[in-house]
Parts: sequence; structure tokens; C-alpha cells
Amino acid sequence: MSKENKRQSVCIIGGSGFYDYLKNPQKVKINTPFASNPITLYQESTSQNDVYFLPRHGGKHSIPPHKINYKANIFALHSLGISRVIATSAVGSLNPNIKPGDYVLIDQFIDFVRPITFFDGDFSIELPDGVKLSGVVHIDMTEPYCSEIRKEAKKLLMNTDVHVKGTYFTTMGPRFETPAEIKALQHLGASVVGMTNSSEAILCREIGICYGVIAVVTNLGAGLQTTVNQQEVLEIFESRSKYLKKVLPEIISNLPLSKSCSCTAHLQDS
Repeated sequence: MSKENKRQSVCIIGGSGFYDYLKNPQKVKINTPFASNPITLYQESTSQNDVYFLPRHGGKHSIPPHKINYKANIFALHSLGISRVIATSAVGSLNPNIKPGDYVLIDQFIDFVRPITFFDGDFSIELPDGVKLSGVVHIDMTEPYCSEIRKEAKKLLMNTDVHVKGTYFTTMGPRFETPAEIKALQHLGASVVGMTNSSEAILCREIGICYGVIAVVTNLGAGLQTTVNQQEVLEIFESRSKYLKKVLPEIISNLPLSKSCSCTAHLQDS
């Protein structure tokens, strides 16, 4: 079937400083087993895709990283039949060669601080392709981010200050890190540091949603610059997100309709 005759549902998850994306959205509320209140998303249809937007921290940055209901958010995406997620994320750099204002296409993460899974023993789900998962499920994370999303993002960001690989280290937040912690993360091999991204990547992988992230470097880590403050982070991210809003529609339109990445390969043997 030709591309014109097929559609897919894609969600943009906006991070700090990225609170809106769609021009004429419809509000969508989805109930989930993981929250007493519905999850609010925004939806707009194009000629090729149904595009959703989810502000990770709420419309005005009202939800801190450690209080985001990641499971409810990602389950809501599954309920809507969303097959791909492109997230944006503000990060601090652990490498002076990765400068504020640069983009990083994250390909690995290190997360020792926030245990998170749908499969805690009493959860079961049937995926759109008929695969049924329940109980305790151990998910392969060899390639935690969608290769197809990274490939298309790389093409469209090549004329910018973009780093095509990077390892994201997750901290709990909401505070920034100490200089001693930054040194430790450098020794562990991390490139950038943030407070949210890996939780989404894990949950999306568990239920077969392709997930990619475009990170924006907003600051150098503590000890690599004099101080780190929230206003600086938000201002730099907002300035760079203007360009992201221009290229994201093209990234979405270039994504293949048939998945050929490894994002659901782990489900076939379940």
C-alpha cells in the first residue's frame, strides 16, 4: 500500500521550555489505570499523520521530574494507538566540546536512580500486533532509542551543531548536580545529564512504542561553568526549540510507515 493511503499516529513529548507545538489542536483526555485524573494531550491531523503533543511537565512547568506520572503518560499513548514518540529534552553537558545550544541525538542512557516498569508482577497487556505480555517481563535494552527516528533527525539537523551520539545519565532532580557528582558521571562515560528521559524510553520499549529523543544542551554541568540556574536552562531551550518546531514535521513525514527498527523485536519471543 502506498504511503498516501496509510497513516500513523506520532506523539511529540515536550520537555522544559517546550510547552506547545501544534497550531490548531484538539484537547484529548485519556483515563489510565495509573492515575485518578485523565492525562491531557493535544491532537492535530495532517494529510499523512495524526500528531499528538504531550507537555511532560504540564503547560507551565508545574510538574517536577520526580512527580511526573510516567506510567500514566506512556499508557495513554498506547491507548491512543501511537506508534512513535519523538521527545525533546533539556540536558546539561559533561563534555566541554558539547556546548550550550548544541543538539544531541541520544543513543544510550545510564539510569541507576529511578526503578520503573509496567511489569511489576500484576500488569498484563495485549499489543496491537496481538502479542500478550503479563507478570514479570525482562526487556532487552541493547538499543534503547529508535534507530529510524535518530536517522531522520540526523539528516535534518546535520547543518546545525548536532552530536549524532550521546549517553544520557538520569538523576532524580529537581535540584541540579554538584561538581563532585558531575565528575563521577564523567568517569562513568556519560555525555549529558538530565532528569526524565530514560523513564520514558524504558516504558515505551516495554510496550513496543518507537521512542527517540532530541536533546538540547542548555548548560555545562556544575564545576564546568560558574553556576547553573533554571532561568538560563529555560531561555536556551526555548531559543533552540523554535528550530525544532520547524523540523519536527519533516522528521515525522519522513518516518517509514512500516517499522524496520529493533523497537519491537524483543516482543516477538515473549
